[in-house]
Amino acid sequence: MPFYQKPRNFTPLLIAAEKRSVKNGLHHAIFTSNFSKYVGDWKKDLKEGKGKFLTISGKLYEGDWFKGFRHGFGTLSHLNPDGTYTLEYRGNWVRGKPEGIGWWYYANGDVYLGYWKAGQRHGFGTMWYANNTVYVGYFSNGKKQGLGLMVYKSGDRYEGNWENDVKHGFGRFYHLHTGQLQEGCWVQDVCVKSKMCDILIRQFCDRPTEYPIPPNELKYPKAILESHEFWIQQKVGEIDKNLKFCIDQM
Repeated sequence: MPFYQKPRNFTPLLIAAEKRSVKNGLHHAIFTSNFSKYVGDWKKDLKEGKGKFLTISGKLYEGDWFKGFRHGFGTLSHLNPDGTYTLEYRGNWVRGKPEGIGWWYYANGDVYLGYWKAGQRHGFGTMWYANNTVYVGYFSNGKKQGLGLMVYKSGDRYEGNWENDVKHGFGRFYHLHTGQLQEGCWVQDVCVKSKMCDILIRQFCDRPTEYPIPPNELKYPKAILESHEFWIQQKVGEIDKNLKFCIDQM
């Protein structure tokens, strides 16, 4: 009869050591193989809860984590040569990328506040440019897309449709220094057809036209437009609704 009997709840030392090495709860500092540093909560060996992560390149994230990803609300900053930090982004994150509502402060001085998706500006937002230009409208995959308003440094403004970051479709351009409204259709940032008229405050503008613009319209504008090469290239059933409205108003 053997003198030793294996306990029913016996756990090999190797397995027990692995279990003890799994990080759970709050850890003061964990360093990765590339010398990045994490301080915060863990769950089943993954970052989860509140924590801050400083990379070797000087990027600092402080906020929520879930299953090892930046997930929830958090801020991203970068280290300056003088030891201070400059804020880059604050807002919501999903699986490591900005998603939801957030602010982004660009290095060139631009600032964006609005919706994000998978790290790109996507949805409604406002962009303040360093050259004192402001855009308020919709974005898609980081570019202006859909309806939007652009107010330029000169005070002039465009309100209408955008596509792939440029004016495209029906829109109105207000020449506020001369007191005129340009209304028409844009294609790839170029106005292909429009009509001009004076606005009510023309006489109060900086450089108003000497005389009001008299009404001047083509007799058969729709027939002329339908013979235009741009119109001929359009496929039946694919005419943009805003473009059709523009044509009907001419």
